[in-house]
Amino acid sequence: MKQRVLLTGAAGTVGSTLWQAWEQQDNYTLTLTDINPIEKASSRVEQVDIRDYDAMQALCQKQDVLVHLAYLRHYSLGKIPDEVNDITVSMNLFDAARESGIKKIVYASTNHVTGWNERISSPPRFSTGDQFCPDGWYGAMKGMAEIAGRYLVDAHDMRFISIRIGSFNGTSEPKGIRHCSTLLTPRDCVQLFSLAVDYDGPVKYLITYGRSANNDGYQQSYLDISGAVEILGYKPEDNLVKTHLHKFL
Repeated sequence: MKQRVLLTGAAGTVGSTLWQAWEQQDNYTLTLTDINPIEKASSRVEQVDIRDYDAMQALCQKQDVLVHLAYLRHYSLGKIPDEVNDITVSMNLFDAARESGIKKIVYASTNHVTGWNERISSPPRFSTGDQFCPDGWYGAMKGMAEIAGRYLVDAHDMRFISIRIGSFNGTSEPKGIRHCSTLLTPRDCVQLFSLAVDYDGPVKYLITYGRSANNDGYQQSYLDISGAVEILGYKPEDNLVKTHLHKFL
């Protein structure tokens, strides 16, 4: 029986890459949701504001996996009364998933959770999944959501996999020398998120980075994907250090 997957942020660049590939593969029963229109999908589509708790709880019903890509941009960080920020939305959605019986959350996080590592040394300090050193409120809130996931695993026996995406532009072409280290190409993105959705092994809580291979044995990306490789079985196909770095040197 196909897993039932609820995908938030489905109109975005990462979301569109995933659902288009997943529809072609026909491995999941998809429900796609975003505040923006989602064009040309054959799956169930619901145009919903992620801040609407009741609507999101209804969408969580009869789902097996929540893939949470949506992000609520912050403007005043709650300084305006009754304003909702991204961490509040994520925690509410996680709880709606729990209440609805969803047992696995795959969360799109960011390398900005450890972005300060790029500022304190050159080359950047190697970033691993156990580190939290954000370079702004965006990275801080993503890190808070990962900590909320830890609670769900410990208190409610759920599974939580966070993928800290390095860079994603919807193509396999890096836009600069940094992308040769951080870029996650579309086909590697689809492989990585699919492995996270499918994983049912003993590890209940995992934080890994999302990037392509980006390593030539001498020069290696500073974002750690060992968890994705060793636990999920990730085998990235693209290597921007080998194929593109020379263009920027």
